Amino acid sequence: MMLSIRPAVVKTCRLVRKTAPIALCLSLLAGCVSQPEHTRTNWDTHQQALSQLSSYQAKGKMGYKGDQRFGANLLWETTSSHDHLLLTNFLGSTLLRLDARPGQVTLVNNEGKTFRGADATQLVGELTGLRLPIDQMRDWLIGLPTAADTFQLNADGRLSYLAKDINGKLWQLDYNEYDYTTTPALPKRMVLSSVGVSITLVIHNWSIN
Repeated sequence: MMLSIRPAVVKTCRLVRKTAPIALCLSLLAGCVSQPEHTRTNWDTHQQALSQLSSYQAKGKMGYKGDQRFGANLLWETTSSHDHLLLTNFLGSTLLRLDARPGQVTLVNNEGKTFRGADATQLVGELTGLRLPIDQMRDWLIGLPTAADTFQLNADGRLSYLAKDINGKLWQLDYNEYDYTTTPALPKRMVLSSVGVSITLVIHNWSIN
């Protein structure tokens, strides 16, 4: 049985073939226009702008490779008075919830048990086995090399690398990508590493005040 294609259908198909490349080009151009401007900045000005952030929230993903290996959803909140870290699995169940104030730290583990201490990094390490420089992360996460032993800037005048010895262990943080939709621009993809551990941080959404 032979199928009959009407002339109107043929004309429509030809029109689609002709207009599809145009639509594709327009779509690509629209994507290029919507991309945030990627500009160079003065480090002193950028550093001052970061220092003036009184509070912020970062949502994204964390990949941990060490004695344990896992991926998690990440929520980090910083205010002038405290830091809050929440790690959940991809089903939304809590893996770790941490609230840290000066000299007062509360940790809730994946079983819902609550623990308290004075040192966030020590408490997380002892109870979960995770190695995380919690005290430094409130500034390092936004690209401020506070208390770092050394740091480097990228070609755009923003932080690209820092290193610090913490309790005899060298921690290094590489800033691989920035989010230019925020003002000031904030890190989007980072890799934090020390001997035997590598932590990949990808921030999908920043909220700043």
